Formats: sequence, structure tokens, C-alpha cells
Amino acid sequence: MQGPRPINIGGTGRERRERKGGKPETGIRPERDAGSGAGTADCRHITGRKGEDIALRHLLSAGFRLLERNWRCSHKEIDLIMEHCDGLHIIEVKTRTEPAPVEPEQAVDRQKRRRLETAAGSYIKMTGRCADVHFDIVSVVLDKDGGILRISFMEDAFFPIKY
Repeated sequence: MQGPRPINIGGTGRERRERKGGKPETGIRPERDAGSGAGTADCRHITGRKGEDIALRHLLSAGFRLLERNWRCSHKEIDLIMEHCDGLHIIEVKTRTEPAPVEPEQAVDRQKRRRLETAAGSYIKMTGRCADVHFDIVSVVLDKDGGILRISFMEDAFFPIKY
């Protein structure tokens, strides 16, 4: 004996309509092949991760000590939290591939600075660190093959916004 028909919990309870191809709509998009231009967000993620790796190596060679990488607090993130002889450094890494319409560091706007300040405050409160805090930007520009064209470290790139 067959039981009752299953119900769609969390959905509308309606039957799925058929698409033009004759298959029911599932809500899952078919995978695209790599040559079709898919994965632009993935490419940006890979480029950003590579820029963070380059920035980290650069800063470690300059005597900085890594405390956290990609530290998250709610929906805010700090790329690198590092320590140096002069205090705690909250570092935002921006990476672009040439030709870039603007320099990477110009993408750190007022809203991004506020998010970094809030996240830094949460980190300091959570860890109980008592040190001078510096907000820095590392700008990385890559060529089309992923080679490093430029890297620049802007110490004290901005100061906390006064409310």
C-alpha cells in the first residue's frame, strides 16, 4: 500500500512546471565548461588570494609577524592582522590585474574603512591587546600571466574616522 503523496515543505506546494526542453525546473543551474566565461567570481577570488599570499610574504620579509589571516567578525573581514615593533597592523590587501582602470588602493573607500575599524575594534576587544593600531593597505598589481608588476605597502594609509 502506498502512503500519501510527499509534500513540499518550505516551498509553495505547487508542481514544478516543465521548461521548454521538456524537463522539470529544478532550481539548479547546469554546470558550465571553463571556456564559456563562467567563474568570474572564482577568478577574482583566486586573484585576491594570490595577492594576499604575495603581500604576506612581502610583510614577513620586512619583519612583521602574522597574528591572523582572513579574520572574520560577523560580516566583516580583515585580510591580515600583523604585529610589528610599533604596534598592531590591520592590513587590507587589494589586488588587480593589468590593465586596471584605477589603482587597487583607491578601492578602499569610506565604507570599507569603517568596516575595518569596526572589525579591528572587535578583534582588540576579543583578544585584549593593548597596542598602537595602524591601518595599512598593500596594493598588488599583477600582469595577465599572474606575475607581479608592482607591490606597494602604504603604512598608516588612513586614520580612524571621527564620528
